[in-house]
Amino acid sequence: MKDLEERSRIAELINGHAAGSPKREAAKKRMSSQERFNQIVDVAVRLIGEKGYYGMSLQDIANEIGISQTAVIHRVKSKQGLLIAVIERHYDKVDAVERYLSQFVGGGSREGDRPRIPEVLREVVAQNAAQPEMVKVFEMLNAEAMSPAHPAYAYFAERPARLAQQFREHDWLVPDGVDGEFVYMLANATMYGLEGRWLANPDTIDFVAEWERYSDYLFPSPQWDGYR
Repeated sequence: MKDLEERSRIAELINGHAAGSPKREAAKKRMSSQERFNQIVDVAVRLIGEKGYYGMSLQDIANEIGISQTAVIHRVKSKQGLLIAVIERHYDKVDAVERYLSQFVGGGSREGDRPRIPEVLREVVAQNAAQPEMVKVFEMLNAEAMSPAHPAYAYFAERPARLAQQFREHDWLVPDGVDGEFVYMLANATMYGLEGRWLANPDTIDFVAEWERYSDYLFPSPQWDGYR
């Protein structure tokens, strides 16, 4: 009888330990508030790329992650707040142009030199080629945001002015007689068009190689020799 009771007690201990293990593992894997926020934004980026901003819901994000919609709202406050987080995190903080230009300011690795338009655009192309999902989200939001009712309307409507202002803040190296700002804005518009072609045909278009072909026409030799 005692042996039976002892075996039962041991079985209960083993079962209790097994039942408790998942809880301990879950505790170890529990995300911090920032980690959960980052996860929500990352999932939102993918879903916007698949469905667009209007086609995606906070419940979709909750379902993907395996949490409640309330938990999503707790982190981002609203769907519009989530869109702002996507833009701030991926478009305003991940910027090849800012990284490139930082080399030419005081203390930068190329202080005293002057930035070059073809060079910075190659940096942008390389960055975008490495993150096609983000480029797709950008293109989709830009198209949707043509409506003034879209929460990202102001961001995209004002983007050309921001690009122009960013250009004016630096002393660019361009050939004599060339309107550098006009060329810079033209090249950015051209890149945007190429991105659309690339995303529609990623298996047949090499984005980086195709941009080099475009560059030959935008910055022809011999006029741009020494300014690339």
